[in-house]
Amino acid sequence: MSDMQLSLLNDTFNLYYAAAQKAYREKNGAAAKRNYLLAAETMLKMAKLSSPQLKKARIERAKRLAELADGIDPARPRFESAPAEGEREKEEDGGTQWAAAAVPDVHFSDIAGLEDVKRAITTRMINPVRYPEKYAAYKKKSGGGLLLYGPPGTGKTMIARAIACEVGATFYAVKGSDVVSKWVGESERNIHSLFETARKQKLAIIFIDEMDSLIGSRGEDVHNDRRVNEFLQQIDGFAGSSPNLLLLGATNRPWDIDSAALRSGRFSQKIYVPLPDAPARKFLFEKAIKGVPLAEDVSVDELVSLSEGYSGADIEEVCDRAKEFPLLEAIRTDSLVDLSRADFLRALGEVKPTVTAEEVRRFEEYANMR
Repeated sequence: MSDMQLSLLNDTFNLYYAAAQKAYREKNGAAAKRNYLLAAETMLKMAKLSSPQLKKARIERAKRLAELADGIDPARPRFESAPAEGEREKEEDGGTQWAAAAVPDVHFSDIAGLEDVKRAITTRMINPVRYPEKYAAYKKKSGGGLLLYGPPGTGKTMIARAIACEVGATFYAVKGSDVVSKWVGESERNIHSLFETARKQKLAIIFIDEMDSLIGSRGEDVHNDRRVNEFLQQIDGFAGSSPNLLLLGATNRPWDIDSAALRSGRFSQKIYVPLPDAPARKFLFEKAIKGVPLAEDVSVDELVSLSEGYSGADIEEVCDRAKEFPLLEAIRTDSLVDLSRADFLRALGEVKPTVTAEEVRRFEEYANMR
């Protein structure tokens, strides 16, 4: 029953979203605002019926749509251009325009641990931009594709943003679901237009999250097969002729990606982004509590020991939950209350690791096979 409900809700969402975009283009601010809010409401309903990972993504999308609606003043609307939800917006002809995402001030020094990962990425993607003459002297290839894979919540997206920041590249951040369309031929057009847009930049990075949803293994779905074929053509087209274009992919399910995309010359380098080790967890805890009123009984080393198996996102949630207790008390008493060991223990009891030991084993086995 939930699958049928999701399908109906998805159709309803598409109607509201299309109506909102159309109303905005037609300079009808009131209708655009109303339909964006209805689309957000429908997306939240879909989130309730979704898996944990998809639920989070759909809640975030609903928030973005609500923010778009809040930004429209029906009395004084601005119609210079249609507002983009995330990084893309639909045109009347069904095509897609791609806008560069804002790149936050994120550097490798802001990322906990992962020194081997940083070293590999620096050699493959950052140094060719910084020292092109050295790479030319050694006839070392630059550009190309790199796939980040690992459990959810390990910082793959943050790594991608740090790369763009380090090299000063125009950054196109999209999800596989942003590209995929139920309309015949539109997914292939979206892929083509994304690469064409990025090629026009002096230096650009295309970062595609949820790669498995975009180019799954061929042979079972004709629409997926067409997407994969178009994507491979685009990769082959820029591999040798567009050194100014870097391609990053991220996935929690690398084994579901079509094997042809992972061969040499395409996503030939695959980097495993594991759960944070003890030094990385310590970095995360120290960063989260820096400047916060802290009781003397809090031991970061103890928190590190108790959080083995937690992802970076899990640790962020633990710290956020722990801060709720003294914050509420501080509001009640109108005075600062220290964050204590008991607050962290309670939060650790509420927030369990989202990645199972079995999932970790599967990632490690996949990594050992590369």
